[in-house]
Amino acid sequence: MKIDITYPPAEKSGQWRRSMLAAVKWPMLAAAAICPIVNYFVGGKAWSVIVLVGLFAAWRFIFSIDLVEYNRISQIIKILTFACIILGLVDILLVPGWALFVVPIVCTVGLGVAALLFFSDLEKQEHNAFPFLLLIFYAIAGSVVGLHYKHGDGRWTLMLMGAVAAGLLVLCIVIMGSGFFRELRRRFHLR
Repeated sequence: MKIDITYPPAEKSGQWRRSMLAAVKWPMLAAAAICPIVNYFVGGKAWSVIVLVGLFAAWRFIFSIDLVEYNRISQIIKILTFACIILGLVDILLVPGWALFVVPIVCTVGLGVAALLFFSDLEKQEHNAFPFLLLIFYAIAGSVVGLHYKHGDGRWTLMLMGAVAAGLLVLCIVIMGSGFFRELRRRFHLR
């Protein structure tokens, strides 16, 4: 009896990736387990939380690549999100008092880079508009909430972030036209 193999042969790159993930997984899990223990015995501030978020970010960017939303804009937004989370954790856990000044600057630069990528190839990137629009809405909401709680110096960064986000939202509505509302209906399942 002869058996016909109908599946294509396994690719070398898939096997290499699988073996690389197997080799890296255990040292990363060991580091994730050891850091809080060392932080507990050494005492002091909770720096291990920042290390754990950094390990998770490294795993998500290097080893566990997105399969669905893997485009330039989504990756920039993911980098921006992890950077803001780590900066916020450093502010909360280690050196307080500067995050409401620095994080809006980082977000404004991230908005600019995402806008450059989005508008540079609008025909192709219009299908990837939702992560960009979500970043704009989060920046506007963060600006409003930050301006409500932040008083005194340093409010200009929050105002700048809100103004850039609002300007990009208006620009998206003008340039995309009906495509803007079609994208919102598609993502939120509206009729």
